[in-house]
Formats: sequence, structure tokens, C-alpha cells
Amino acid sequence: MVVANRLPFDLQRQPDGSTTAQQAPGGLVTALAPLLSRQHGAWIGWPGSADLSLEPTVADNVSLYPVTLSSGEVASYYEGFSNATLWPLYHDAVVAPEFHRQWWETYERVNRRFAQAAAEVADTDGIVWIHDYQLQLVPAMLRRLRPDVRIGYFLHIPFPPTELFMRLPWRAEIVSGLLGADVVGFQLPGGARNFVRLARLLTGAAVSGSLIEHDGRTVRAAAFPISIDSASQAKLAASQRARDDAARIRADLGGPRRLILGVDRLDYTKGINVRLRAFGELLAERDPSVQDTVLVQIATPSRERLTSYARMREEIERQVGALNGEHGRIGRPAVHYLHHSLPREELAAFYVAADVMTVTPLRDGMNLVAKEYVACRADGGGVLLLSEFTGAAHELRSAVLVNPYDTDGVKEGLRTALNMPEGDARQRMRALRRQVLSHDVDRWASSFLGAVREHRDRIATAAGRLPASVVRAARRVAGTERLLIASDFDGTLAPIVNHPPDARAVPEALENLHAIAALPDTTVAVVSGRSLADLQALIGDPGRLYLVGSHGAERRLPPGASAGGVGPRALTDAESSTLEWLRGALEGIRERHPAVRLEPKPVGVAVHLRQTDDADAAAAEREITTEISADPAIRTMRGKKVVELSVVAVDKGSALQTLRAMTGSTDAVYLGDDVTDENAFTALGPHDLGVKVGPGDTAARLRVESPTAVADLLGVLLSARVARAHRREQRASRHR
Repeated sequence: MVVANRLPFDLQRQPDGSTTAQQAPGGLVTALAPLLSRQHGAWIGWPGSADLSLEPTVADNVSLYPVTLSSGEVASYYEGFSNATLWPLYHDAVVAPEFHRQWWETYERVNRRFAQAAAEVADTDGIVWIHDYQLQLVPAMLRRLRPDVRIGYFLHIPFPPTELFMRLPWRAEIVSGLLGADVVGFQLPGGARNFVRLARLLTGAAVSGSLIEHDGRTVRAAAFPISIDSASQAKLAASQRARDDAARIRADLGGPRRLILGVDRLDYTKGINVRLRAFGELLAERDPSVQDTVLVQIATPSRERLTSYARMREEIERQVGALNGEHGRIGRPAVHYLHHSLPREELAAFYVAADVMTVTPLRDGMNLVAKEYVACRADGGGVLLLSEFTGAAHELRSAVLVNPYDTDGVKEGLRTALNMPEGDARQRMRALRRQVLSHDVDRWASSFLGAVREHRDRIATAAGRLPASVVRAARRVAGTERLLIASDFDGTLAPIVNHPPDARAVPEALENLHAIAALPDTTVAVVSGRSLADLQALIGDPGRLYLVGSHGAERRLPPGASAGGVGPRALTDAESSTLEWLRGALEGIRERHPAVRLEPKPVGVAVHLRQTDDADAAAAEREITTEISADPAIRTMRGKKVVELSVVAVDKGSALQTLRAMTGSTDAVYLGDDVTDENAFTALGPHDLGVKVGPGDTAARLRVESPTAVADLLGVLLSARVARAHRREQRASRHR
């Protein structure tokens, strides 16, 4: 059962007493309605009109249970507390939030009504999935009414940092309300970490990584990035109707050379004015990139009774009018502005027609429009320009990423997108489509609901999937005074992929690493052959993690670390000269073997052979051996379908020893899967723990099967390390 502020359909009573249903707009409905339809689920929500009382009904295989709201409740609960208090606060206070006691009291009352409706309808031992910021008190209220059900809660918008959330007068009540759930889900790991910190601060709950002990229960807070029904979206866009409509759209616009598209709810967080300003400045500068280019902005009406929204609409429409007045021609406006919602079929045609999709929010939990555009580009064309401050930017790394607060940066991004060579654009779009099509709404929902089902004994389940010898060794080493945990990335935290930029860490593995790093007397490092910049892009916010790139030639230390530095060491003149020669020699090999991919690094080059066949890979390796490796100034390391060449003597073993010396660790754990990790395994002492991931000869004493097992192992280490810290604290309190 889903519980959300709005039903997935706008319900209207007809003169004959019957009820009609039309799918409502919004990201939540787009994501969940197809899923519930396939599973014949139930949905509790408000029908969208004040003072409208309707009987339960069924639409598109979904059982709908309407909750009635009076006009006063809509004004105070929805327009007031939800959208004039919580929405701006959770979006970095782009607009100042308002705090009114009457709004809060109505918010409590309406949340109680939703909880009572869910309690009446939910099956015995069923799963109730509560959604978004309007219903943050429902989990605890429902828990009191129906302790038998499992409760999941998912926040679709960003969860703010402590300094912003603490402004809220009812901050403790909100956090306690969310802690009624078994699993509290967020779009990004940063939101989950913010919530865990606030739970400890505001309720005094005991915290162990992502696990929160509250009211005799364990609550898990974690990231579950939402997606779309990408297969359905792609099928829609591939239809003959969509292709014909796309051609007609371009013809109706006068056949422009380039078409830029924006599709957003009319909301001050969406940055519509940002792209209009950037486009206008390019037009004013007569930049060649915008010659014979039009921008189509579709702005879905939203919350128009709120003063801030009405003011924003006036400003945007004034901005559109000014651009057309200055740069438009008879029959050829520079900007085409539509202030109404469109059905999915028409939107798909616009996505197919657009050369550049602009998504420039100042802050956004995910932004599903970006994923819809990618899913619709089955032709492999189009360029996505995407704000760094969306959740989608953490997954869609091959988009043109921009800072929406930097007008010059947005202009440059737009110029880059409009001028991008077709080959580069298609390569980027292929990477984006791999991500969107493989991480769809079914995968998101299965991941979240699976977490709700399995949560109640997470650590025991993880330990049960691991060899008993690994569990015993992990618990033993976790008892050391100062622990160092170091892990490779590819093949260890993340599954191996054919296209390295597509690699993604197993979410639980990364979540556990961050949790362990927050513990006292514990250091956590990711040690990779990738460049530091590449590694940082894959990890995201590193928090307390040490990052070691290029096999130890580069490192990034967390705030407060007492030694070392950031970035590569300076090369000598001789090393720089050798590096220049090395890159030239490898370019020659790549020209003879086009499937070979070269990855430049600060002190060398990685030669990737994953996309070559066996014969081509063997030939390329022979040439590297005869033409390059024989040079004593070149260090060669071979891994899985990769040859690492460096002008500096570095390896993961020396990197591990440097970390030990910097942190004063008494014991170490090292996790790795590749030949290049063997140097680290051989650098371990007799009391350390080395764990090989996957098959192959190794110096490590123990082995696990996959990155998923690494996530389990890190969970066991986290639990054991937390237990040790708790025992020490208890002993210290007895002696005080």
C-alpha cells in the first residue's frame, strides 16, 4: 500500500454520481503509478480538490482510497506548512521558509487522518509505503495504531543539513515521526547521513552507521535513488506517432537548426530563469552556437495560490516577453512558452525533437525529467545539460554538468551542448542510456521494498551470507586499538563493467564505509589505480574517507588529517620528459589497435583492454612489452584487462604502508580483487586481514565472492567496531 499526499489520479464526481479519473502530474505519480498498476496495489491520498468526499474506487488496476481535506486544511497543511515551510527549508532556503503554529497544528491533524486511513485498510503484516514531506508524522502515528505492519518511508526531495533543519521549531517531532518507519529512504547518501545525525542529536538515539536504535526498535536510514519506467518511456518515444509528432513540432517551429527544451513544474527551485538568462545572453552576444536556435519551455502550473509562486510566474513570463521582444522575429519567437501540462505522449515527442535538454534546478532531490529525456532518446541523439545540484547528477555523469548559480558556467555548458560533435554526443548518450535503462523504477522499488522486508535482522543476514572464517577474522581484527580499513574500488566496492565511467559502488558498501569512517580510532581509505579526480567523481562526497589514486601517487585526506596532502607529487624534469614520451608511444599503439582505450593519469597512463578481443589484447600487450616496458624508467603493473604504466615507483603496497604510518594504525584490513592489489596483500602483517574478492591466485588469507559480499563484510566490521566502542564507553563511564 502507498500512502501519499495526492492520489495518482485526479478524481471528479460526475452529474450522474459516477467518478472519473485522469492521471495526475508529478514525479511521484510518474514513478509509482505504473508499478502499482502492475501489482494491483492500493493508494491512499487526497483527490486534489478541497471539500471533496469520494468513495473508494479502482482505476488502472489500483485501489484508490480518497482522504478528504477541507479548504482550510489545504491552505494550512498543504499550501502552508508543506509548501511554504518545509519545501523552501528542504531546498536550501532558496526562498525564506515561514513558521506558523496554526499551520503546524493542521499538519499534525491531517497526518493523523492519513495514518488512520492506512490503519483501517492495511493488510495484516502488510507493507505500508509512505511518501514525501507532506506526511512525515504518519510513520510514528501508524506504528502506534498498527504495530503489526512493516513501514517504509521515502523522501523525494532533498533532506537538509543540520544547520538548516535546526531552524524548524518542530524539528524533534518531525524526526520522531520518521523514526516510526522500519526503513527511511532518501535520494542520496548525504540525506541519509544528515538524518542519522539529527536522530542522534534530537532524540538521543544510539547510532551505528545507518542503523538507529529508537524506542526499542532498529531503524535503517539509507539512499535509494528513484528512477522511471524507462522501458515504457523508451517504447513510447520509439512509436511512429512520437516520431511523426517530433517532426511536426520542428516544422511548426520553423525548422530551426537547434531546438533547446525545458520541462518543469513552475517552481522557484527549478532554475527556469537560469536557462532563460543564459540563452538570452548568448543571443545578445550573437554567439554562433544559438544562431537559428529556439528554446521551448514547458512550465506545468504549480501551487499558484502561493504568493512566491505567483511572483515567480510573473517574473518568468516577463523574462520570456523581453527575450522575444529583443530577439524574436515575425513568426519566429526566440522562446516558445507553454504554461500547461502535457500528456506523456506529447512530452515524448518533444523529448525526441529536442537537440538539447536543459535541466537547471537550484536544488532537486532527483529530477525525473532528465531520466525521461534520456530514456526517450532511442536514436542515440541529443545532449543533456544538467544541474550539479540534482540527485540525477550523481548518476548521469555523462551529461554536461553545470552550476546553476554561475550564469557564465551555464552559458558555457549550453554552448558546449549546442556545438558538441555528433560522435561525442552519441557516446555520452549511450552511457546515459545504459544507466537509465538498467536502473529503472522496478529496480528502485524492489530495492526499497526488499530493504523493508529484510531490515529487521540485517547484520545477522549479512554474516550468514559470508564464510564463517571471514566473519571470525573480521570480528577479531575489529577489536584492535586503531584500525585501518583500505579497499580497492573496481571489482571490490563496484562490479567490473566494460565502460569504466559507468562503474557504481554497491550502495550498501559505500554506506558502510562512510559509517565506519565516522567511528573513533578508525581510518577508512579507498585505494585505486584510477586518477584521484576520477575516484572522487565516483565516490561523491568523500566525507571522512581517505582517497588514494593512481596506485598511491595521489591522495586526498579528510578534514583534520594531520599529514600528507592533496593531489599528485610534482614530477622531476626527467620524469615529465619520460611521461610525455610514454603518452606518445601509447598513442601509436592505440592507433594500431583502435579498441584499446588510454586513460591519462598524473604520473602515467592506464591501457584498458576490456573492449578488445583476445587476439588484439595480446598483440597490444606484446607491443607494450617490447616498445615500452623494457625502459627502466617505466614501471609496469598488469591487472584484469588493464596495463598500468607509470614514471614513478608507486604501488598499492607502499600506499598502504604510508597510510599506516600517517594514521598510527595497529591493525589493517585490505580488500581487493586485482593483480595490482597483491602488493597490498603482501605488505600486510601477521595480525592484519587480507581479503581477496573473486577468483585467482592471491597472497590474501581469506576470500569472498563479489562486491555484494564486500558490502556484507563491511557491515560485519561496522557492527563489531561499534560494539567495541560501546564497551569502551561503558568502561569509561564506570570509572568516572
